Amino acid sequence: MIDALAEPEATRAEPVRSARMEALRLGRPLSGRELGLAWAALAILAVLAFTPHIRHGGFYLDDWSNAAGALHPPGGPGIGNVLSYFDEITVYRPVLVVYVPLTYLVFGMNMGLHLAWAAALAVIVAAILYGLLRSLGVPWVHALLIAALVLLFPWFDSTRFWATADQVSLAIAFLLGGMWVAIAGLARRSWRWHAGAALLYLTSILTYEVTLPVIAAAGLLYVWRAGWRLGRARWAVDLGVAIAGGIWVGTHTSRTASGISGDIGHLREIVEGGARIVGRSAIPVGTERNSLALIALGVVFVLGLVALLALPRRFPVRSGWGLRSWLLLGAGGLALAVLGWVMFIPADPYYTPVIWGITNRVNGLSGIGAVIVVYAALGVVGTLAGQLWRGIGGVPLAITLLLALLLGAGYVTVLRRHTGIWNSAYASEAAALDQIQSRYPRLPPETTLFVSGYPAYQTLGVPILSSTWDLDGMVKTRYEDRTLAAYPVVFGFTLVCRATGVGLEGDGAPVGTAPYGTARLLDLGKGESSLPRDQRQCDSVAGDYLPGPFYLSVEY
Repeated sequence: MIDALAEPEATRAEPVRSARMEALRLGRPLSGRELGLAWAALAILAVLAFTPHIRHGGFYLDDWSNAAGALHPPGGPGIGNVLSYFDEITVYRPVLVVYVPLTYLVFGMNMGLHLAWAAALAVIVAAILYGLLRSLGVPWVHALLIAALVLLFPWFDSTRFWATADQVSLAIAFLLGGMWVAIAGLARRSWRWHAGAALLYLTSILTYEVTLPVIAAAGLLYVWRAGWRLGRARWAVDLGVAIAGGIWVGTHTSRTASGISGDIGHLREIVEGGARIVGRSAIPVGTERNSLALIALGVVFVLGLVALLALPRRFPVRSGWGLRSWLLLGAGGLALAVLGWVMFIPADPYYTPVIWGITNRVNGLSGIGAVIVVYAALGVVGTLAGQLWRGIGGVPLAITLLLALLLGAGYVTVLRRHTGIWNSAYASEAAALDQIQSRYPRLPPETTLFVSGYPAYQTLGVPILSSTWDLDGMVKTRYEDRTLAAYPVVFGFTLVCRATGVGLEGDGAPVGTAPYGTARLLDLGKGESSLPRDQRQCDSVAGDYLPGPFYLSVEY
């Protein structure tokens, strides 16, 4: 991914093998004090950034169905029923079969604790990233700022704001932890350490398979740092892990294949969307100027490469962290960004980098690479600018830090706006639930509730009552009754009166029918309700229960 701090104190004619061994030496263990201080700083930053959402946010979409499945599983209470439920819906990610219900058994329905845990996982990812960067020779101040920017990055903030998406953070933590352990194992010539790394890699894939391409390519880093002889066998182990994990995921996933033409089209969308994310990572506020940002990044790196090749005396390789290191850091970040999106190419076209809200978890891994690319560009700018004031010490560092702080301020600005959107969505959810319970203080077992006249989304990607499984989970957990069912009448759905009961029609609508006498209709917009006893009564009122607004805003 990146080079070591510097090549050995030797001439350029020194053998490459010696340089690699020195690079390994530079990956020496960090002091506990340094790690403790850095991780404490990241934790404080997270408290400042995410407390407003922890206090005022809540559950969204899958959070509700997961809560119902864990706390009120089909078949009744019991760990066996809980595990069976989650095994049916996420067997291709077996770690989640245990992890997801465990979070609800530990935190219960305390949404603040769930969101605090999501923020804690974000801190863990940033902290492990700091340790990995330091083990690769990145100076502590730059490693810390990169980790902080990753923590604040607003284009995968669903992994911080949405309890369900913290699964992505968990998988990335396993990945980065595995890479850190693998680098340490290289330095120690220890296969035991690499065995631990391989276990972390496999766990990562079986948690959320987005990390698989990075794991398959990790051997490039080993070979770069230690040479082919030391790196090849470890790389082979990683490839075996990636293949094994990929086979499990592939043979247990029921996704519909889109074919080669569909994959090519989706690849084009991912490339275009990924370019927008990288551009937005560089210019986070104001009107999107992605073309300008991408051109600027390209020019910076080209100028840096030209300067490195044309002025070797001014940018010596052995002078410590310098221009060459920044360029390699940028290349590593770009590779990480690309590899982080690879697994989505055969996925549903819905999964693209610029779908906002809950789906920006697509950028959970690639966004780290985007931050590294942009920060490396800032480092190149600072290094080149330092040549204009060669008599003044510390200019490159000062310029890099100033630009990084400005970038961080932009991320915070966007993150605050997103926080307000997510909090407003939860406030609307809570109001809907309160209105339902006010109208129905009690619901008989086996009741099915159809709710209309309410917004589906706060903005595109930030749900309120948007799917057949979110309101259902809300009602099951609020009334603590697994026999209840509830469905929102959203855009594209039509309430229908069948001979045997009430149902919904439309793409994605539930196929079941609620028998007359058990189906209740409620329009939250107008406050009207009905309890049809037969098809005639149902036909007379069904036209009054229409979908509410699809979304309240298009801004994110």
